[in-house]
Amino acid sequence: MNTRHTPAEARALRRRHKHERQAVLFGMIIAALAVVVLGALAVYSGAVSLPGQPKFVAVEEKGTRIDQPQVCVPPDTLPVAAGEIAVTVLNGSDRAGLAGSVGELLTDRGFLIENTGNDPRNPVVSLISFGAEGIAQAYTLRAHVPDAQLVLDARQGTSIDLTVASSFAALAPLEEVELDPASPLTPLTGCADVATVTPLPAPARLATEAPAEGDGTEDEATDDEAGEDA
Repeated sequence: MNTRHTPAEARALRRRHKHERQAVLFGMIIAALAVVVLGALAVYSGAVSLPGQPKFVAVEEKGTRIDQPQVCVPPDTLPVAAGEIAVTVLNGSDRAGLAGSVGELLTDRGFLIENTGNDPRNPVVSLISFGAEGIAQAYTLRAHVPDAQLVLDARQGTSIDLTVASSFAALAPLEEVELDPASPLTPLTGCADVATVTPLPAPARLATEAPAEGDGTEDEATDDEAGEDA
């Protein structure tokens, strides 16, 4: 039996069907947007990776960090001639022969290489270690190794150590070494006055107390400190 609708009922029925179709369409759009948003959040958080997407893995930092402010160079301090700077080069990495090769590079630039050896601290960055009398020497060397951290210790005299870390790539190109014998050295940004910095202990090989004659401790200490260039 056919149901006959009045014109008003027919219009109302068409409107209802239209609203139902619109509701279904809007529901599908909202569901699709929700899927896109959830997928984007999953990719952003790393829970899902896209094909060809590079993966970044957090690597635990290995090595020692020296927690000490870098010392300022006193005003009007001039660079020191390379031939007047005595440097001991220490290997602070697992790269065999690194201290020797860096020592040769510094020799080519005129520095006086006293010795090579190992630094068991294995620092995260290269270190230039020096005493209060060797600030000018340390700043001069750092112009050639600009990524190195300046480390004040309690040694006497002007000799300095360069500990070469695994992160070391190369000395600064000579054309980028900004040293003018007539121009004072520039203090590092954020440096501290030497009087306010607590120095680290001096290296054992530089102990000021000489061993008793004939007890053999001097040679033993030197061998332990220098060791074989790893």
